[in-house]
Amino acid sequence: MNAIEPDRIADGPAMLLGGLRRTHSYRDAQRSMVAQWEEFVQMGPVPGQQSATTYGVMCGAWPDEQRFEYMTGVQVASLEALSPEYGRMRVPAQRYAVFTHHGHVSTLHTTWDAIWHEWLPRSGYRMANTPEFERYDERFDPQTGSGTVEIWCSIQDP
Repeated sequence: MNAIEPDRIADGPAMLLGGLRRTHSYRDAQRSMVAQWEEFVQMGPVPGQQSATTYGVMCGAWPDEQRFEYMTGVQVASLEALSPEYGRMRVPAQRYAVFTHHGHVSTLHTTWDAIWHEWLPRSGYRMANTPEFERYDERFDPQTGSGTVEIWCSIQDP
């Protein structure tokens, strides 16, 4: 089996995201995150939405409590245009290691695990203290849950 490697190292621009923010337990994450995505899709277009590309953002973790925060969202022109039911996030400009996940989203966690536990320890990089995200563009089919998903891991030199 080949070791996981990023497709590229990229400088990502600052982004404003609007969507749903939810906290999940590690144990129930697969089920509860599916429900979060379903709720997000039912909301329809987000005010000020800039494209059809969607993001799944890891925006906080509490390992001692076995839970984390995740945002389903889109890039927006302004956070001020969002009504109170929308979560908001400012993602700073950042350097990323960009990986590609092929297949069904139910196996996405195996790609994340390989990044964190295999690639990162041997990479010479450290994770930056900024959000990491999954990027779902036209190569992903939300009806089947399959296709190509980019995983953007925020990094910094050691």
